[in-house]
Amino acid sequence: MPSRLWSEHLAVWHALSMAVTAGPADAAAEVLLPPQVDCLSDCRSLLVVVYGHLSDTMAATPALRSLRAALPGARLDVLALRSARPVLSHCPYVDAVIEWRDFQHKGTSLGRVEKGAVVTALSLRLRRRRYDATLVLHRSNRPMRRLAGAVGSRIRAGVSDGSDGYTHAAAPAASVESSRRENARVLAAVGISDDGGPVELWPSPAEIAAAGRLIAGTRRPLVGIHAGADWSCQQWLPDRFAAVAATLQREIGATIILTGSANELALQEEVSAELPVAPIRAVGRTSFGELVEVVRRLDLLICVNSAASSVAGAVGTPSLVLLGPEDGRLTGMEPSAARRVLQPGGIRAGGSWCELGRWGVLSGCESPICRGVGGLAQLSAAEVSRAALGMLRTLPAR
Repeated sequence: MPSRLWSEHLAVWHALSMAVTAGPADAAAEVLLPPQVDCLSDCRSLLVVVYGHLSDTMAATPALRSLRAALPGARLDVLALRSARPVLSHCPYVDAVIEWRDFQHKGTSLGRVEKGAVVTALSLRLRRRRYDATLVLHRSNRPMRRLAGAVGSRIRAGVSDGSDGYTHAAAPAASVESSRRENARVLAAVGISDDGGPVELWPSPAEIAAAGRLIAGTRRPLVGIHAGADWSCQQWLPDRFAAVAATLQREIGATIILTGSANELALQEEVSAELPVAPIRAVGRTSFGELVEVVRRLDLLICVNSAASSVAGAVGTPSLVLLGPEDGRLTGMEPSAARRVLQPGGIRAGGSWCELGRWGVLSGCESPICRGVGGLAQLSAAEVSRAALGMLRTLPAR
């Protein structure tokens, strides 16, 4: 057996052995109750499961705010992925963020064993806290539904067809809906209304200052280019991003700032190499909070469907979103007064464009051969440049 595969087996079985030797964690018995307006009124402690990366975690902030308003004296803990913790690090509505590392073997023969081991280990860790209620937000998958039962809370809520042991289930949606709307239905199942307020983000004072230093003295308009995404099939072609940025530099003297995570440095170089004026290279140089502040100060963000597009929506920055074949309603990427969406290929059934079979199985894919699939390759640099120039000339100055 190759050493790498052997190491993977050892890692999963180590996690499983830790979970099993700690003792059993039986799921709570299924007791279906009708929603009650006051079902959480006597809760002293509440666990909210937020499974998802940055955009999904951002969409959970209105639900957390609504829960805190309804339960001002209760302890409110959030179980979130380690990668998404920066979204909630300074959230004033949460008492603690309990982090865990996402499943590492999705789509492999080890995946099922790993999920069972991780859910068991997490449930043992959480049962000791004796939560009165557990709520599972947005698009909960089977492991998270199993975890909700294993935690042992007397009140368990989430989206379910009735087979998951929830005491207060929200029925699966009849049509496509965003994480925000799904979360509101989960709250409704326990008698709490979404307050209708905005998504909130909380950069620290140090992050605000760092973002200010990064763009200090720049010439307006300041245009962000965020070319990366977790999925390469959601990405546009780097040379076309470069052509758009170059057009904005020539025609209106725009300052271009390139943003993204550290694993997108190669993408940054592909774009910047073709620009007549050197951009601000911020890829890999910002924390999440610093990215929030940079985006807040832009005149326009040009991006694909990514965490950056969700940040722009949260802070009110105008954005031009280049959307691939996915349904933008899932992540709230619908046109608005401050957001224009270009989707040349239209919406296609989830994953139907993925020849590698990874969509819906993995958490991302970086295969460069998939850039531009599902219609984005049809989108010309000239069309995006016209849209960007139109927005910059008509939107109020920031």
